[in-house]
Amino acid sequence: MSLPKPAPSLSGVCVLNPRPARQAAALSQALISAGANVLALPLLEIVPMALDATAKHCLMDLDRYQTVVFVSANAARLGLEAVADYWPQWPVGVSVVAVGPATQSLLNDAGLNAIAPEQEDSEGMLALPALSHVAGHRVLLFRGDAGRELLSDTLRARGAHVDVMPLYTRRLPEGTDAIWRNQSQRPDVVLLSSTLIWQHWQQVAGDFAIKPVLIAVSQRLASHVRAAGATRVLCSHGATPDAWLQALQQWQNTAVEFRASSEC
Repeated sequence: MSLPKPAPSLSGVCVLNPRPARQAAALSQALISAGANVLALPLLEIVPMALDATAKHCLMDLDRYQTVVFVSANAARLGLEAVADYWPQWPVGVSVVAVGPATQSLLNDAGLNAIAPEQEDSEGMLALPALSHVAGHRVLLFRGDAGRELLSDTLRARGAHVDVMPLYTRRLPEGTDAIWRNQSQRPDVVLLSSTLIWQHWQQVAGDFAIKPVLIAVSQRLASHVRAAGATRVLCSHGATPDAWLQALQQWQNTAVEFRASSEC
């Protein structure tokens, strides 16, 4: 009787965590608990933006929207802060959509009954019933100042009136280049949670950027990474610590199976 194979360990594997400094702790702890060595190199900094007159008007009219959409955890955090300055409690009858479980958790912790798709991106949100039949509806998007326009464009094409409220801008943190140059250890795996993080990783790492195993948060991002010449690219099913760990486990399983077949 053959015994089951032990689960592959992340012991000795160096994983680069590129998340913004204030958001990196949970992922780093999950990776360390799984046995990985973690290289924390923030490749994204979230900078809050001041609200302009249009944004303030949207907030005052929050009860006139049928649906409010939060496209990231940062949008949820900053959006809730902005709303709190105008509304002591969330207006009745306004539905809330989150891009994924982390964003949904932040919103639900604030007392909102947010819904989120299984596929953690714009395509996933657009497939939700709440955003499928929106003709004549008013929809407010909380987001950054740049990014994909698929969500807003598609909702408008479906007949919705869409207002976009930019709450933050994203940039490469100052000093990241120097931190990377002075880092003696190089990662075996890099986790890529957005197109901008991938662009910043290329900017910082140069030719080395495509050498590690690269795990992308979506098939769309994975395609961009492969187009840049990377050959070892996997896809995560979400941006939660559990989703990254599952993707790393998949990579380790594949590596173990390959080694085992080579030894036969």
